[in-house]
Amino acid sequence: MFRIFETVEPFTILLALLPLIGYLLVLSAIRLSGRALVTTGGRDVAALAMAISGLIAVGPAELFFPTAAATVFGPAVWVALAVFYALCTTLVALTTSPKLVVYGRTPEELFEPLLAAAREIDPNASGEINTLQVRLPQAGVHLRLDGVRYIDHALVLAFEPNLSPRFWKTLLVNLRKQVSQRVSPMPRRGFAMLVVVVLLSTILLWQSFSNRELLVEGFRDWLWR
Repeated sequence: MFRIFETVEPFTILLALLPLIGYLLVLSAIRLSGRALVTTGGRDVAALAMAISGLIAVGPAELFFPTAAATVFGPAVWVALAVFYALCTTLVALTTSPKLVVYGRTPEELFEPLLAAAREIDPNASGEINTLQVRLPQAGVHLRLDGVRYIDHALVLAFEPNLSPRFWKTLLVNLRKQVSQRVSPMPRRGFAMLVVVVLLSTILLWQSFSNRELLVEGFRDWLWR
């Protein structure tokens, strides 16, 4: 594995791994702290796009780089590519199915907070722990929890396809409140992810400090085409 990194330019490694390390570091910190991050599906897509932005920059962006435009506009081409990537990410985030994404809790651990959050919207809400489903009869909504057992990542989905943004916003606020009031589960998870972050950070620092001249040269070559 380390031989592969030795054949790659230091700046390429830095650009590819830095956003990913930041993303994994935030997730591992959330999981180890015992807290839960409750967000929307669109924001989750945007965060993931930021995490892989470095890989996109050294991969597809390099492969399809507009060399002819770079000779005219110089480094400004990268600004245009970044805007294009942001627009593509926005399109995917806006067209993805509405849902809530929760990090730091398994679907089973999230059932009770979701049921309590649903009852703040509909007092007659009921749930089935075996199927991880919550029904809001007055609102005409049927929710379900999805995810992998024993993995502290869960999705809150709805069987109805056209729920209003106001409903999802209200459910998001209520679920955040209910989750924050619950005792953090034990044992904590996220140690393996933290080990990956430390390993990647070590490789990044080793490549950066041992090849500082190549790092600066690689940055200039990448920026000016």
